[in-house]
Amino acid sequence: MILILPFIIGFMLLWRISKRVSLLERVGFALPVGLGIITLCMLLMDWMGIVLSRTNMTVLTVALLAAAMATNYRNLMPTKLKSLKFNFQVPNFEFFNLVWLLLLLGVVYLEYVNLSKCLIYPTYDRDSMAAFDTFGYVCSQEGTYLRMTLFEPEYIPSLHHAGSAMSYMPMLQLSYAYVYIFGAATSKAVPAFIYLGFLFGFYGLCRRKLTHTASMLVLMGVILTPEMTSFASHSMTNVMHACVASAAIIYLCLWMEQRETADLRLCAMVLAVNVWMRAEGIVFVGVALLLIAISALQRKDFRVLLLPILSLLPLVLWTVCSNACGLSTESTLITHPFWDGDKIQTIFSGIWGLLSGGDYYGWTFNFALIMLHVYIFCVIFTKEAKSHATLTRTLLWAIMLGIIGYALVLYHIDYQWDSVQNVLAFSAKRFLFCFVPMAWYFSVSIPPMRKLAEWFEHSCGIGSSRVRKPESSKD
Repeated sequence: MILILPFIIGFMLLWRISKRVSLLERVGFALPVGLGIITLCMLLMDWMGIVLSRTNMTVLTVALLAAAMATNYRNLMPTKLKSLKFNFQVPNFEFFNLVWLLLLLGVVYLEYVNLSKCLIYPTYDRDSMAAFDTFGYVCSQEGTYLRMTLFEPEYIPSLHHAGSAMSYMPMLQLSYAYVYIFGAATSKAVPAFIYLGFLFGFYGLCRRKLTHTASMLVLMGVILTPEMTSFASHSMTNVMHACVASAAIIYLCLWMEQRETADLRLCAMVLAVNVWMRAEGIVFVGVALLLIAISALQRKDFRVLLLPILSLLPLVLWTVCSNACGLSTESTLITHPFWDGDKIQTIFSGIWGLLSGGDYYGWTFNFALIMLHVYIFCVIFTKEAKSHATLTRTLLWAIMLGIIGYALVLYHIDYQWDSVQNVLAFSAKRFLFCFVPMAWYFSVSIPPMRKLAEWFEHSCGIGSSRVRKPESSKD
């Protein structure tokens, strides 16, 4: 119940940005967007010295809800709602087939298991107990995040060392504080419903270009990824970050193909949530800026760079705010140019070992590698449609640039608190969750897979029998 109003705020904002975005997408990404806006306002309030109490949070939530509804006044007018009511059409299920149904049942069962595990068991993962959940709970008790007693140097001196949890982006901690302020017994509803919403939103996102069966296959591939599904029931940021980061990149690919301004707005908004959730999200902002800059150079239109640049505002705000309030830690970044061939080899070997192994990601990246060879063959020996080439090619570049960008981030870190091998073995494998939905989307979006999926639904969907009846009567 506590998360209903943040959900409505995010839903209204997504509706305002684009009327073309499907209902599934609005439902899927409304909660992270709503929580992102609320937690940004919480940080500003805390910075100004306003106590994060239940009364103040109620006023903030109601004010944001009123603002969200005010921006949608045209959509919420009685005449509009009345037309929506009378123009409602029963969904077309002519695509329905046994494979789609079996995939749906598999997704529902696996998500039921994950949701039950997430909501029944209390927070038990180490990182959340040492940082996210504990910081959120203490913040709700003390009414402040920036001035918590946990952050006093005399209380826990190690929090001011390099790589400590105090330097984490605070969106998740403030989200946990938000639900605790309103009396929640546990914060695990936040990761539970963000991941549940992602399944709806990602299916709707896949339906932009893929058939129903192909979209459900992508969803099944994501939810069957062993390590990602395991971490989906934890209270850490990794899977939630993967949900918004992968969605942002796919919105970018859709914009590159169709040039719809609404898709660019959606991309920028979800990129902002991505970087507000984890600092490593700057990798995907960089990927988006690079690809959009290349497009802008070709079309001589540099205005399109403004929105993705604005997505960096949460990171800038947190950097300024944390430094002003004394929450800065020892820097772990190496800012001067240097060359370390052994370190580069270790990083790329570690990433390749994670991607090529099946222990953490199952068939995800191995299947994507096979589809990559199929795609290259199609590009060389067949004449594929331009629209198909744009989306698939952009997504492929985004995946490769994202992996290279993350490797460069790892390369420029001074590992004072741990070894690069341990970081690769534990932190890197969780960051690579971001590429799991992208890899499955790429694998199923290449032209041969699209044609196969379209043929399958045309031949095996219940609508196909209706098409063939007139032909049989003539015979």
